[in-house]
Amino acid sequence: MTYCNLSDARRYAGSMEQLADARLVELAEGPGRGSRLIEFRNGSGLAFTVAPDRGMDLVDCSFRGIPLVFRAPAGYVSGERYEPQGTGWLRSWQGGLMTTSGLRNAGVPDGEHGLHGRASHLAAEDVGIRRGASGGSYRLEAVGTLRESAMFGEYLQLERSVSTGFGDNSITLCDTITNLAPREDYLELLYHCNFGYPFASPDLEFEAPPHEVVPRDAEAAAGLAEWDRLDEPAPDYREQCFFHKLPEGRIAVLNRKLGVKVTLVWNTDVLPDFVQWKNCLAGAYALGLEPTNASLRGRSADIADGVARRLAPGEAVHTRLEFHFETI
Repeated sequence: MTYCNLSDARRYAGSMEQLADARLVELAEGPGRGSRLIEFRNGSGLAFTVAPDRGMDLVDCSFRGIPLVFRAPAGYVSGERYEPQGTGWLRSWQGGLMTTSGLRNAGVPDGEHGLHGRASHLAAEDVGIRRGASGGSYRLEAVGTLRESAMFGEYLQLERSVSTGFGDNSITLCDTITNLAPREDYLELLYHCNFGYPFASPDLEFEAPPHEVVPRDAEAAAGLAEWDRLDEPAPDYREQCFFHKLPEGRIAVLNRKLGVKVTLVWNTDVLPDFVQWKNCLAGAYALGLEPTNASLRGRSADIADGVARRLAPGEAVHTRLEFHFETI
């Protein structure tokens, strides 16, 4: 809860910027030099960044001053450093609250499509920040548009809105993906949400209704009984992935020691599947929670099996992903 309402804020504050704000800044050094960031703070403990030059991804995030997300070793990296072949994506992956995987491949490399596709390395245009009162609340919103396109080839457009509000400890991400090409295409989409230390630790608990959990491979099968427990960091740990057959698009994780709970909510009409990435490797300790429409086996396999979402010329789909942060 916030410490005052909008009416009181207007009576006491010279500007809402002293309580809640979103501002556009630019990185001045390192491999991310020149990249834009939008820094949000909502006035009651939630702070996060959006990276317009990296797919409008959500990167840093903290609640009540507690860091929540996993950040990859590369740090902030310019999208121009993208290595599209094979697993080169990992060299410039920033980690963070949500990395966009897609738009034409999500999962393993597949021919010309590298690991997790190009979306996270695309720079947004029509970037803007909106601030103002709406329906008795004060809202903060960032918008931007991405294009994954090629002459004689694909033309997918993603329009994204990321918003929060004064005293509203949640983030709402809304996407509209449109096929602007004159031919059919296939959409592969995965929202790679990454939690890290100190929030992600052996103290972390999952909150979900009873449901089926399917291991991706033999490594995951060996750890199936403990899918909902994070291990102590180990130097030889091998990542495990699990597919969750959830009855609805909702799952929560909480750390009672820190007194923080995070709930993810998404629309299952476009994102019918959910993947958990468990990586208890020392020095790279991370938990991935990933709403998706992909199998992770690559674009070709998903098209052949009828998994990939068909998009007719001019067709658009809409996704909504929410993060809710609570004190427990």
